[in-house]
Amino acid sequence: MKKFLLLLPLIMLLNHVAMAADQPAIGYVDMRKVLLESKLGKKNRAEFEKIIKEKESVLGKEEEKLKAMQESFQKDQLMMTDEQKKSKQKAFQEKAEAYQKMMRDAKQEVSKKDNEYTARALTEIRAIVADLAKEMKLSLVLEASESGLLYAEQSMDLTPKVMEKYDAKGK
Repeated sequence: MKKFLLLLPLIMLLNHVAMAADQPAIGYVDMRKVLLESKLGKKNRAEFEKIIKEKESVLGKEEEKLKAMQESFQKDQLMMTDEQKKSKQKAFQEKAEAYQKMMRDAKQEVSKKDNEYTARALTEIRAIVADLAKEMKLSLVLEASESGLLYAEQSMDLTPKVMEKYDAKGK
């Protein structure tokens, strides 16, 4: 009984400390959704798609020129001398190599622009998440798709609020 009475104040103290400690507040954000489905994200995607279409158009025209050149060569090769054939083949090869280089350059440019957009957007979104977390007094904010998050209550989802603030920055 004496041991119990000695432990009772310690148990009460620990219980009081445990009750006084705030529960850690946790939230999560689906960054992919913010990047792709927010108004600003959709606007940026549309601009990006426009760049891709422009590149595809230019490349398509060059591809048509190559096809026309090849068809012309095949049609006229019976009437050409060996020297003319070599000259035409060399010209076609150079044109084909230039086309391949244009394709590589276009892919690199598109990839670079995508990386720039994503980096800029993520920086802005992370700042919004940090401000929102401080405002809501959250201890931890997870990224929904990369954190291995299997379940969380819907009330913990900050994605709509982040999207709203991100879109407001774009105005």
